[in-house]
This record gives sequence, structure tokens and C-alpha cells, in this order.
Amino acid sequence: MRIESFDRAADFLVAAEPVFLMNEARTSLMFGIVRRLNEGGRFGDDPPILLGAMHGGHLVALITRTPPYNLLVHVVNAKRFAISSLISFLRERDPDLPGVHAERHVARAFAEAWAKERGRPAHVRMEQRLYRLDDVAAIEAAPGRFRLADPSDRETLASWVHAFMREATPDDPHPDPGVIVDRHIQARTLALWDDGGPVSIAGSSRATPHGASVSLVYTPPAKRGRGYASSCVAELSRRQLQSGKAFCTLFADLANSTSNAIYQRIGYRSVADFTMIEFAG
Repeated sequence: MRIESFDRAADFLVAAEPVFLMNEARTSLMFGIVRRLNEGGRFGDDPPILLGAMHGGHLVALITRTPPYNLLVHVVNAKRFAISSLISFLRERDPDLPGVHAERHVARAFAEAWAKERGRPAHVRMEQRLYRLDDVAAIEAAPGRFRLADPSDRETLASWVHAFMREATPDDPHPDPGVIVDRHIQARTLALWDDGGPVSIAGSSRATPHGASVSLVYTPPAKRGRGYASSCVAELSRRQLQSGKAFCTLFADLANSTSNAIYQRIGYRSVADFTMIEFAG
């Protein structure tokens, strides 16, 4: 197996897009990130790492990292993919790798091999389930109404995004929440449920040709348990489908039974389980 490195997102996208499109929902995280890179977006100060694992002239795995974030791995052909070759390559290219995020069996196999090679203990940070929705189920709407965020909401929503990041990924490097809110407001991709004022938010990001990813789902603790998040996510998902997308995806922390139940009631169905693993040091 040979590891090929790509300096430009455009070149990587040309090589990887057929694989992405065959598994568009399952690869939505990586696919959406690469598309954003290709459009000039940035996820950190350092250049991204874009790799293809090749065997017999065919891609058997796609690997990306946008420092300072974790490595993403998608295996196309498990029988042809050799983790040892990837470990050997990354040992020189990215020796201070902070962690890996991939489907559960891939993440655990990579983490075990990396920990042994580098002598860095690994621990599971989060078990997640990737969901896909093709049709929104009928649910009873919460009091209030759906609307898109506007500049007058910025201060409130920036504090909510900050709270969301601290709650969902407390150990990750966090970008400026105000910048995130500004970008979403400008793109009209941040929705909120309004019941005498904002009470819940959900965002749409990392679009792929036929799909949209839902993220940033957050309700302040004092407003939870009233159906606001369910209504906001359901309506945002419905509007994404009405805009021409064939499906929506989202990740949910498996430790949060409430959010998983909410998404399933709306119509989201399991695609695959993913694991986020961190390396000590």
C-alpha cells in the first residue's frame, strides 16, 4: 500500500470525490470539510493534511487532518488497507497527532497501533452515532416559531455557541464563537426557535452535493425539556430537504440518550457508529 499526499484540496477532491459520492452520508464530515477547504475555508493556522491510501492504483482509504484537530479516516476497502503503512507515514509527517475520529472499528484499530508505535496511551473521548434523515416525521411543534438568526441575535448566540462547545467538546481547541455566528448569519445557515425570544438553535454546515449536515444543536439548560430543540431541528431539516437536498446528517453523542431519542423521533436513522479517541501527551 502506498500513501499519496495532496498539497491542494482541489487535487484531493478530484481523486476522492468518486469515493465520497458512493458513501455520501457516511463520509459527510470529511467530504464537507474538504469541500470547504477547496472553497478557501480554513480550520486552523497550519495547512491541512490530505492523504490517499493507494493499492493497485485504487483508493483504499481517505485520510485528512486540519490541525489542530484530530485525524479523520475513511476506509474504502478494509481488505486492502494496511494501518501499519499509514502509521509509518504519519510517524514522520505528523508525529504529534492528537487523536483520531473514524468509524468505531477503524478508530480503535488505528489508536491501538499508534499507541504501540508512539508509546502514547489512548483513551476514548466520545462514542457517536451518525444519523441520516430522508423525510421529516410529523411531530407536535413546541410553542413559538422557527426563524433564521440575524445580526441582532449575535451576542446571545455567540454565548450559546461557546456553551455548546464547552459542553460537547470541552477538550478541543475552540474557535471564536462570534466568528462562527457571523459566518452562519451571513450564510443564513443558523436557525433558532423563538418563543418570546430565542430559546434553541441549530445550524447547517458542511454541505455535500446531495446532503446537509445539522450541527450546533443547543438549548440553554433552563429552556430544556419543552420540545424547542426537536421543533428547531425538524424544521431546519425540512427546509434543507425543500431546498433540494436529498438527505440531512448529524452526529449525536451516544452518552446523551435524550438527544438520540429526539433525533430518532424526527426521522433520523442510524448510519454508523463513530469513535473519537485522544492520545495522551
